[in-house]
Amino acid sequence: MRIAAHNGAPIWGGAEIAVSRLLAALQERGHTVRFFCNRPLVAERAAAYGLETPILKVGGDISLVSSFRVARALHRFDADVLLVGTFRKTLHLALGARAARVPVVSRIGLSRDVPRNAKYRWLFRRVVRRTVVSATDVAAEYRRILPTLADDRLQVIPKGMEVPDGVPDQTEARKRLGLDPSAVVVGALARLVPEKRLDRFIEAVARVPGCIALIAGDGPERAGLEEQARQLGEIDRIRFLGHLDDPWPLYAALDLLVVSSDRESMANTMMEALASGVPVLSTPVSGARDVLVEGVDPQAPPGRVVSGFAPGILSTALQRIVHEPDLRRRMADAARRRAAEHFDMKTYVDRWEATLREVAGTPS
Repeated sequence: MRIAAHNGAPIWGGAEIAVSRLLAALQERGHTVRFFCNRPLVAERAAAYGLETPILKVGGDISLVSSFRVARALHRFDADVLLVGTFRKTLHLALGARAARVPVVSRIGLSRDVPRNAKYRWLFRRVVRRTVVSATDVAAEYRRILPTLADDRLQVIPKGMEVPDGVPDQTEARKRLGLDPSAVVVGALARLVPEKRLDRFIEAVARVPGCIALIAGDGPERAGLEEQARQLGEIDRIRFLGHLDDPWPLYAALDLLVVSSDRESMANTMMEALASGVPVLSTPVSGARDVLVEGVDPQAPPGRVVSGFAPGILSTALQRIVHEPDLRRRMADAARRRAAEHFDMKTYVDRWEATLREVAGTPS
């Protein structure tokens, strides 16, 4: 297949990493891939995955020339299918693809990205050939908003993940970070932006003595979060690591990953942690129940989803996990099994490859 994809985001985040990994895996299987990007930052980061990443600027809904640009780019590439990775760019991407006679698959990465107005409802009913979401609750919301959507136009493909070669073991990972090998280490990996609610994570950690907290990531909230930790008297127990190009050694150092966000859609960090054998404590964001609760043994879960967003609820669950080493060991074993049995990368790519072939109408 000749697979075109487009990302319209101005920043490099979890959705951009996820689609780059997927496209790189499809390219390794012999497909010809071109990943068009709106911004040089995203293009440069995605190119590190071995992808061809030309700039294709797609503006807002009133940018009339954007659809023409898309149609021309797809025609020149001779695309079999277009994968749209940014919800807010769907209009011109879908219309341009329609003009070029290229079927469209929309990959929905955030739980808030649903077609609430008439224009987008029309696009997803009539123009987008397949909408792929990672979590069942997002699929349910699409069904609620688009009750007449044909069954073959909506699909759930849970994310897959695998740990790369060469990741250090826990002892070595902690040595590199200057951590006590016997410490209980909890962590969060996220862009330091409001929706990730690292303030909630910091407040929860402050209520639970006996653990060290690591925060990996950077963003506009960093100074305020550091000041919060300082005012709570926890700046020595909560370490800010900044942006990490390679997060895998950090997972190796952790006993627990905490997802404290207001919004997610099956967070990459959640999947990466499970694949590393690290259990996850999460707020009730989209995808969390699919990954951590549905169909698992309650006596040995791969993680916990708390019942609400208040820091006190998060800290109560955190305290139990921090102070019960046997529970942590059972959860770690369950996390590794859960990832291997339900969220492996090969199955993930198989499902996407089959979906793109079906939509494109190309033989296997």
